[in-house]
Amino acid sequence: MSTFSAWKQLIEMSTRELDIAAYKSSLQGKHVLGDMGQMYSAEGDYLYNLLLETGRKENIKIRMIENYPPKDKGDNADGIILQNFGSVYRRSVDIEKILGRGKMHSKFILSDNEHFYLGSANLDWRSLNQKMELGILTENCECLAQDLKRIFKVYWELPNSTQMKRAIDVHAAYNKERPLKINMYGEDAEIYIATSPKQLNNKGRTWDLDAIVSEIDAAQTTLDIHVMDYFPLFLYRKPRTHFDSIDDALRRAIVRGVKVRLLAAALHYPKIGTRFLKSLESLNNMNENATIQVKIFKVPTQQNGNILINRERRTHNKFMVTDTTVLVGTSNWAGDYFVGGTTGAAVVIKQHRNGAFVQEIKDIFQRSWSSEYAHGLNEYFEKCVLRHTADFCEATKDPSLFASPENIEFE
Repeated sequence: MSTFSAWKQLIEMSTRELDIAAYKSSLQGKHVLGDMGQMYSAEGDYLYNLLLETGRKENIKIRMIENYPPKDKGDNADGIILQNFGSVYRRSVDIEKILGRGKMHSKFILSDNEHFYLGSANLDWRSLNQKMELGILTENCECLAQDLKRIFKVYWELPNSTQMKRAIDVHAAYNKERPLKINMYGEDAEIYIATSPKQLNNKGRTWDLDAIVSEIDAAQTTLDIHVMDYFPLFLYRKPRTHFDSIDDALRRAIVRGVKVRLLAAALHYPKIGTRFLKSLESLNNMNENATIQVKIFKVPTQQNGNILINRERRTHNKFMVTDTTVLVGTSNWAGDYFVGGTTGAAVVIKQHRNGAFVQEIKDIFQRSWSSEYAHGLNEYFEKCVLRHTADFCEATKDPSLFASPENIEFE
């Protein structure tokens, strides 16, 4: 199912309330592309109009919590417009003012406290037809949806310190030690939601960094990772400092013989990111059991095409799959997304070895891994980082697209 179909279904099936956590609300392409927007944002335009109409119904209440300040032009545009039309109750939150650093970076839609989407996609036209995204759509699961509502409640109350503390004091219903037991594809499974940052987690909530590291440490034979950004750094701090938690866990997995494959983009700071990836890949074949392979994925673009569209055609995924576990999240793999103030969430699903859902996610990863658009790390480094001679290299972002010069490339 496409992201568009999942969101459309959630909006249309809502009968009472719809809660949206968004890093940005830019469904209409016109905010960035002007008159050209209609060529690229038909799905986003449709969802915008659907939210506009749904929010006007007397029996449905739509609430949106959204990051502020915006990074790029148009990032908050549709949330503001929908609010002005009376279709949504919207709160924008500047987490840096509340916690000292960070962004509202979670991405989920919750319908009637029974159904939800959580994943990598922003509420943005580009996430519907330009970027590679992956999310979890959960239906008729009131237990887990109510737990996600507890997370939304914390975000909603962020501007009010007293109410926020009360929301945080509500215990998480499920966590790593006490997951929800469900039936998935006719097989037993366990599921829970983990979040960041720790200071905003409900009592008893698993920190999503702990979830990632523990599942890497638990992997026995295979570990496949697809993330946009991989940096063992606090990338957006000045000065940058080392962030070793995930990188060390991956090295432990490689040394003990787990077959590790990592797909990433080389969009942000490629001269830095590719060198860290080369350091990881240098462990390949260090002994007879050590296996680590890295590829850089670039969604194909048109030569002489629109520079903005070419830049936006990228992988934006944030998931991993092991022998028995799937983790689908909203955070890139850099320290800033787990420590500090930036919010994030991840759904963790565990099955027996070769469970049907685990295998489905493995197949999704394999499709990308074996694609002609997945380039060997050494090839990408030589042709795109050192010389920039290949037609699959990432384009440089036009600075005029930023909302203000101070904004950095959080995505």
